[in-house]
Amino acid sequence: MKIDDFITSLKLGHESYDFTDEGEVKHYLGVEVKNHPNGSIELHQPHLITRIIEALNFADKVYLKQIPVGKPLLNKDLHGTPRKDDWHYRSVMGMMNFLEKSSRPDISMPVHQCARFSNSPMLSHEKAVKRIVKYLIGTRDRGIVFKPDFAKGLKCFVDADFAGNWQNDNPQDASNLLSCTGFIIFYCGCPVFWKSKLQTEISLSTTEAEYIALSMAMRELIPMMNLLKEISVVLDI
Repeated sequence: MKIDDFITSLKLGHESYDFTDEGEVKHYLGVEVKNHPNGSIELHQPHLITRIIEALNFADKVYLKQIPVGKPLLNKDLHGTPRKDDWHYRSVMGMMNFLEKSSRPDISMPVHQCARFSNSPMLSHEKAVKRIVKYLIGTRDRGIVFKPDFAKGLKCFVDADFAGNWQNDNPQDASNLLSCTGFIIFYCGCPVFWKSKLQTEISLSTTEAEYIALSMAMRELIPMMNLLKEISVVLDI
């Protein structure tokens, strides 16, 4: 493998680095690493998901959800019903954010939606968090799978949801008019960076929303391209 050749060159080159072989990586920052016979690598965090489930006092037999987000999208719900449960909203969102960024990009959008209202969550936000957890219960042993294909290079997929947060009951709130950006960057066929985020300015058309989303994605993609160009001097990538 290329990484093995790189380590050998550091050992035998003028640097003369000392290395210790500790075997395959099985755990990293709470993420479990599983190597499959077909050459793919799976990252998953069942223990963190269990902590999230326990934080909400959810039983394993709770009704499961097939998708982690519902409609309509969340808003501030200032005149809505207060929360019923006393579990710590911010703490749960912190765990979900770490889970989403480490091994579960499939919950990026709903987690981003719920995290926006950590300051003053209402019952509608609490129900949205519970929906994510109900989805995680049925998928706690699943995670992101990497199967590198060196024939594929760097790819980026971008999309925008034009004014998806629009709410008729509060038309004067500018946050209701913001569009949402979602993008994911692949290298060698493997997802390496993903994000779901509200745009910072109001788009006046679907085309404008898409261009803003593309601009947001390029701010992550261009530095990654420069990094790959830099390390290509050492690694043949």
